[in-house]
Amino acid sequence: MAKNLLYLSKASLLLLIQLLATQSGSFTNAKRIPEFSKSLKDVEESQEGQRVQGLREVKHYLNKYGYLNYEDSNNFEEDEFDEALEVAIKTYQTFFHLKVTGKLDTDTIKKMSMPRCGVADIINGSLTHPQFSFFRGEPKWPYYKRHLQYAIVSSAIPNVNLTEVKKACSLAFGEWARFSDFRFEFTDYVGHAELILGFHRGEHGDGNAFDGPGGTLAHAFPPTNGRLHFDADEIWSDSSYRVRSNQVDLVGIAMHEIGHLLGLGHSRDELAIMFPGIAKGQFKRSLSFDDRDGLLTLYSC
Repeated sequence: MAKNLLYLSKASLLLLIQLLATQSGSFTNAKRIPEFSKSLKDVEESQEGQRVQGLREVKHYLNKYGYLNYEDSNNFEEDEFDEALEVAIKTYQTFFHLKVTGKLDTDTIKKMSMPRCGVADIINGSLTHPQFSFFRGEPKWPYYKRHLQYAIVSSAIPNVNLTEVKKACSLAFGEWARFSDFRFEFTDYVGHAELILGFHRGEHGDGNAFDGPGGTLAHAFPPTNGRLHFDADEIWSDSSYRVRSNQVDLVGIAMHEIGHLLGLGHSRDELAIMFPGIAKGQFKRSLSFDDRDGLLTLYSC
């Protein structure tokens, strides 16, 4: 099972990542997501003015996804619920269409506990678009690059074999091709590929360590970097039209991350593929109007 996945040594993988890295600044923080099922229980219902053990992990979480920043980095290590944290929580609640309280209420804790994409929600410092968003500087593929080749290069073996990974990726790329002038083609020759997809565990050389099952499912870099990484510790579904309750849909997550490869940021539209959170067992494989409008807007500029 999955024995035919291309395997690189750690040294070779790091060399490949260094050669490909061009826009690692698109990610806000290298810290891993805390284990929220344990760490957030103690901070639930906390509010400004309180000091509660565990708030520092909430601060790191909100910083990672673009909601919170301090001039003094020492503030991230304090368990104090200050005004900046309250503002960050309100912004987070607004993005996810939650009741805006500024407190770590039950609904907010539940949303933070969901598995999600590892790319920041807010990259330009504010909610600049009503739904879809772009990366800072609006990077995109040049007009002469509409035929993109992709290869699969992994440092870890997931629970699905290479044949199923290829099928899932083909379906995911096919959906984006349906609504754009992009064409995508798989290649076994890594040197020919503009896009490099792969499965990895923990720290894998890009400064954005995976955190095991749950938490961050995958992440990708904007154009023209071309890297897309899946967490090999997740229980991934195959390419069929069935996703079990304990599985993460590989096709749907691949579609989301391909959106990042094309230059789209996260959307506030819960129906959109580019919405950052997804529950285990959830099946979402159709581009929404917001997804299509975002891509059209980006490439018509």
